[in-house]
Amino acid sequence: MTTTLDIVDIHTHLWPPAWGPGGRYDKKTYGFSPEIHSKIINPDALVEEFSAAGVNLAVVTTTIESLFGPEGPVDLDLLPGVNDWLAQLAARNPSLAAFAVTDAFAGEAGAREAERAIAELGLSGLVIDSSRAGKFLADPAVRPTLDVAARHRVPVFVHPIAHPNADVLVAGAGAWGNSLGRGLMNGIAFLSVLGAGLLDELPDLHLIFATLGLGGIVQAARGGSFGRDAWRQASRPNIYFDTMGDDPRIVRTLVNFFGADRVLAGTDWPILAALSQEKLARSLSEAGLTDTEQRLVAGGNARRLLALRHARDAAAA
Repeated sequence: MTTTLDIVDIHTHLWPPAWGPGGRYDKKTYGFSPEIHSKIINPDALVEEFSAAGVNLAVVTTTIESLFGPEGPVDLDLLPGVNDWLAQLAARNPSLAAFAVTDAFAGEAGAREAERAIAELGLSGLVIDSSRAGKFLADPAVRPTLDVAARHRVPVFVHPIAHPNADVLVAGAGAWGNSLGRGLMNGIAFLSVLGAGLLDELPDLHLIFATLGLGGIVQAARGGSFGRDAWRQASRPNIYFDTMGDDPRIVRTLVNFFGADRVLAGTDWPILAALSQEKLARSLSEAGLTDTEQRLVAGGNARRLLALRHARDAAAA
């Protein structure tokens, strides 16, 4: 491919100033290096790095786990301030979009903040934890928030969280044990959605999972109703996976299973560096993608998801 890719990174993170050094709230660093920690509290670092790399749009999230830790109470009264900050951030910079944060496991209370953030603030989607307090997405408490997303036709990023026995996994495998545990939690969330038939009940719900949960597709492929053929039908579930980097082997696996129109470029920035025009184009080519497929994965699919609500509004006008 010789044309410039329109790159949209669906998976980036920032923390509001109140959770940064010297901020109002005690904030865990999750073992981040000083460099990563300095970036995650600095929107300018994101904008500058992505501009230099040729990324056109970054979708920013702040997760429940990053604000309140992997377990324990969630102070819902603090979430409006976070979403207000995200909305202001996106409004100030055309190269940023933002997904609202809410505690999907808080039932109607979580749904109310989701509704406010989408309908009043105009945020582009939602980010929810893949699990909390032993519950996954099929739990009835989550349904009100998913209903909000489906009604407004905005995408929902289901973000990995730490495994309850993360310390044991890290002791056995080092830092990769933590990543694999997060992948397990994200994969279980993916399977819980399939098993509960949520996307049959909510056809306008679009869920994005992280590549860390890739193991879940092995189990999905083993089930008759979730086998490969089911993902090739026109009515296949509205489930997407991000690439979390640009490894051509991972991209090829995702595209083979889900189809090129269900794979989104993403990094988990600042954990991983920004995607670059040259390197992403080379990786997508090495993955065997056609020019059309490369454009879909790089940014076309993300653009389509972000525009769904506007297409609905235009049709209703």
